[in-house]
Amino acid sequence: MARIPFVTADDVSASEKAALDAFVQKRGSLPEAGPYALLLHMPELAQRLESLRVYIRDEASLPQKLQELVMLTLAREMDCAYIWYAHAADARKAEVRDDIVDNIREKQPLIGLGPDEQAAVDYTRELLRNRKVSQPTFDRASASFGQRGTLTLTNLIACYTVLAYNMNAYELEVPAHAKEKALPI
Repeated sequence: MARIPFVTADDVSASEKAALDAFVQKRGSLPEAGPYALLLHMPELAQRLESLRVYIRDEASLPQKLQELVMLTLAREMDCAYIWYAHAADARKAEVRDDIVDNIREKQPLIGLGPDEQAAVDYTRELLRNRKVSQPTFDRASASFGQRGTLTLTNLIACYTVLAYNMNAYELEVPAHAKEKALPI
Protein backbone atom coordinates (compact mmCIF):
# COMPACT_ATOMS: atom_id res chain seq x y z
CA MET A 1 0.00 0.00 0.00
CA ALA A 2 1.28 3.45 -0.85
CA ARG A 3 1.47 6.17 1.78
CA ILE A 4 -1.76 7.65 0.46
CA PRO A 5 -4.69 5.80 -1.05
CA PHE A 6 -5.13 5.61 -4.79
CA VAL A 7 -7.45 8.24 -6.14
CA THR A 8 -11.13 7.60 -6.73
CA ALA A 9 -13.55 9.84 -8.60
CA ASP A 10 -15.01 10.85 -5.21
CA ASP A 11 -11.61 12.19 -4.08
CA VAL A 12 -11.53 14.92 -6.72
CA SER A 13 -13.10 18.31 -6.16
CA ALA A 14 -15.77 19.57 -8.54
CA SER A 15 -13.33 22.18 -9.87
CA GLU A 16 -10.88 19.44 -10.90
CA LYS A 17 -13.43 16.97 -12.26
CA ALA A 18 -12.92 18.10 -15.88
CA ALA A 19 -9.16 17.43 -15.67
CA LEU A 20 -9.79 13.99 -14.18
CA ASP A 21 -12.35 13.19 -16.86
CA ALA A 22 -9.97 14.31 -19.61
CA PHE A 23 -7.21 12.08 -18.22
CA VAL A 24 -9.54 9.10 -17.93
CA GLN A 25 -10.86 9.66 -21.45
CA LYS A 26 -7.31 9.63 -22.91
CA ARG A 27 -6.28 6.57 -20.90
CA GLY A 28 -9.56 4.69 -21.21
CA SER A 29 -10.06 4.19 -17.47
CA LEU A 30 -9.11 5.46 -14.04
CA PRO A 31 -5.78 3.78 -13.16
CA GLU A 32 -6.03 1.30 -10.31
CA ALA A 33 -2.26 1.09 -9.79
CA GLY A 34 0.94 2.90 -10.71
CA PRO A 35 2.08 6.48 -10.35
CA TYR A 36 -1.00 8.07 -11.88
CA ALA A 37 -3.25 6.36 -9.34
CA LEU A 38 -1.46 8.64 -6.87
CA LEU A 39 -0.85 11.71 -9.03
CA LEU A 40 -4.52 12.01 -9.96
CA HIS A 41 -5.12 13.49 -6.52
CA MET A 42 -3.93 16.53 -8.52
CA PRO A 43 -5.66 15.83 -11.85
CA GLU A 44 -4.33 18.86 -13.72
CA LEU A 45 -0.76 17.96 -12.77
CA ALA A 46 -1.31 14.33 -13.76
CA GLN A 47 -2.80 15.34 -17.10
CA ARG A 48 0.05 17.70 -17.94
CA LEU A 49 2.77 15.28 -16.85
CA GLU A 50 1.19 12.48 -18.87
CA SER A 51 1.03 14.72 -21.94
CA LEU A 52 4.73 15.49 -21.55
CA ARG A 53 5.60 11.83 -20.98
CA VAL A 54 3.70 10.70 -24.07
CA TYR A 55 5.19 13.49 -26.19
CA ILE A 56 8.75 12.58 -25.19
CA ARG A 57 8.21 8.83 -25.58
CA ASP A 58 6.82 9.39 -29.09
CA GLU A 59 9.76 11.58 -30.12
CA ALA A 60 11.71 9.84 -32.87
CA SER A 61 15.02 11.62 -32.21
CA LEU A 62 15.94 9.09 -29.50
CA PRO A 63 15.30 5.47 -30.56
CA GLN A 64 13.07 3.26 -28.41
CA LYS A 65 15.97 0.97 -27.48
CA LEU A 66 17.92 3.90 -26.05
CA GLN A 67 14.86 5.28 -24.26
CA GLU A 68 14.40 1.93 -22.53
CA LEU A 69 18.09 1.82 -21.62
CA VAL A 70 17.74 5.29 -20.10
CA MET A 71 14.67 4.13 -18.12
CA LEU A 72 16.62 1.26 -16.61
CA THR A 73 19.60 3.46 -15.83
CA LEU A 74 17.33 6.02 -14.18
CA ALA A 75 15.47 3.34 -12.22
CA ARG A 76 18.77 1.97 -10.89
CA GLU A 77 20.27 5.41 -10.13
CA MET A 78 17.14 6.51 -8.28
CA ASP A 79 16.40 3.11 -6.73
CA CYS A 80 12.92 3.30 -8.24
CA ALA A 81 11.59 -0.23 -8.23
CA TYR A 82 8.38 0.72 -10.04
CA ILE A 83 10.13 2.20 -13.07
CA TRP A 84 12.30 -0.92 -13.16
CA TYR A 85 9.18 -3.09 -12.99
CA ALA A 86 7.55 -1.10 -15.80
CA HIS A 87 10.55 -1.07 -18.16
CA ALA A 88 12.86 -4.08 -17.69
CA ALA A 89 10.87 -6.45 -19.91
CA ASP A 90 10.23 -3.64 -22.43
CA ALA A 91 13.96 -2.98 -22.61
CA ARG A 92 14.61 -6.59 -23.51
CA LYS A 93 11.87 -6.43 -26.18
CA ALA A 94 13.52 -3.29 -27.56
CA GLU A 95 16.73 -5.33 -27.90
CA VAL A 96 18.70 -4.08 -24.93
CA ARG A 97 20.97 -7.06 -24.30
CA ASP A 98 20.05 -9.35 -21.42
CA ASP A 99 23.47 -8.97 -19.78
CA ILE A 100 23.10 -5.17 -19.84
CA VAL A 101 19.66 -5.32 -18.20
CA ASP A 102 20.94 -7.74 -15.55
CA ASN A 103 24.14 -5.79 -14.91
CA ILE A 104 22.28 -2.49 -14.48
CA ARG A 105 19.96 -4.17 -11.98
CA GLU A 106 22.89 -5.66 -10.04
CA LYS A 107 25.10 -2.53 -10.28
CA GLN A 108 27.71 -4.41 -12.29
CA PRO A 109 29.93 -2.93 -15.02
CA LEU A 110 28.34 -2.57 -18.44
CA ILE A 111 30.64 -4.19 -20.97
CA GLY A 112 30.38 -3.92 -24.72
CA LEU A 113 27.88 -1.10 -25.04
CA GLY A 114 27.69 0.53 -28.43
CA PRO A 115 28.81 4.17 -28.63
CA ASP A 116 25.23 5.51 -28.60
CA GLU A 117 24.30 3.25 -25.69
CA GLN A 118 27.35 4.34 -23.72
CA ALA A 119 26.61 7.99 -24.44
CA ALA A 120 23.01 7.59 -23.18
CA VAL A 121 24.04 5.74 -20.01
CA ASP A 122 26.87 8.18 -19.19
CA TYR A 123 24.66 11.21 -19.80
CA THR A 124 21.87 9.80 -17.63
CA ARG A 125 24.15 8.81 -14.78
CA GLU A 126 26.05 12.08 -14.83
CA LEU A 127 22.92 14.23 -14.89
CA LEU A 128 21.33 12.29 -12.03
CA ARG A 129 24.46 12.06 -9.90
CA ASN A 130 25.85 15.56 -10.46
CA ARG A 131 22.70 17.50 -11.45
CA LYS A 132 24.60 18.56 -14.59
CA VAL A 133 26.72 17.03 -17.34
CA SER A 134 30.31 17.78 -18.23
CA GLN A 135 31.20 19.23 -21.61
CA PRO A 136 32.75 15.97 -22.86
CA THR A 137 29.62 13.99 -21.90
CA PHE A 138 27.38 16.60 -23.47
CA ASP A 139 29.49 16.61 -26.64
CA ARG A 140 29.33 12.81 -26.94
CA ALA A 141 25.56 12.85 -26.52
CA SER A 142 25.22 15.64 -29.06
CA ALA A 143 27.42 13.77 -31.53
CA SER A 144 25.32 10.63 -31.06
CA PHE A 145 21.82 12.10 -30.93
CA GLY A 146 22.04 15.61 -32.38
CA GLN A 147 20.60 18.69 -30.76
CA ARG A 148 17.00 17.45 -30.79
CA GLY A 149 17.92 14.00 -29.53
CA THR A 150 19.95 15.45 -26.67
CA LEU A 151 16.99 17.64 -25.71
CA THR A 152 14.79 14.55 -25.84
CA LEU A 153 17.26 12.64 -23.68
CA THR A 154 17.45 15.42 -21.11
CA ASN A 155 13.69 15.80 -20.89
CA LEU A 156 13.09 12.05 -20.80
CA ILE A 157 15.34 11.91 -17.76
CA ALA A 158 13.61 14.93 -16.20
CA CYS A 159 10.09 13.60 -16.77
CA TYR A 160 10.81 10.17 -15.36
CA THR A 161 12.73 11.68 -12.45
CA VAL A 162 9.52 13.46 -11.44
CA LEU A 163 7.70 10.14 -11.61
CA ALA A 164 10.46 8.37 -9.64
CA TYR A 165 10.46 10.98 -6.90
CA ASN A 166 6.71 10.57 -6.49
CA MET A 167 6.82 6.78 -6.50
CA ASN A 168 9.69 6.73 -4.02
CA ALA A 169 8.24 9.42 -1.72
CA TYR A 170 4.85 7.70 -1.60
CA GLU A 171 6.38 4.22 -1.37
CA LEU A 172 4.44 2.86 -4.30
CA GLU A 173 4.51 -0.91 -4.02
CA VAL A 174 5.66 -2.89 -6.98
CA PRO A 175 3.66 -5.90 -8.08
CA ALA A 176 5.56 -9.09 -8.75
CA HIS A 177 6.69 -9.32 -12.36
CA ALA A 178 6.11 -12.60 -14.10
CA LYS A 179 9.45 -12.54 -15.94
CA GLU A 180 11.77 -9.97 -14.35
CA LYS A 181 13.66 -10.00 -11.08
CA ALA A 182 12.82 -7.09 -8.79
CA LEU A 183 15.24 -4.21 -8.45
CA PRO A 184 17.26 -4.80 -5.27
CA ILE A 185 17.11 -1.70 -3.10
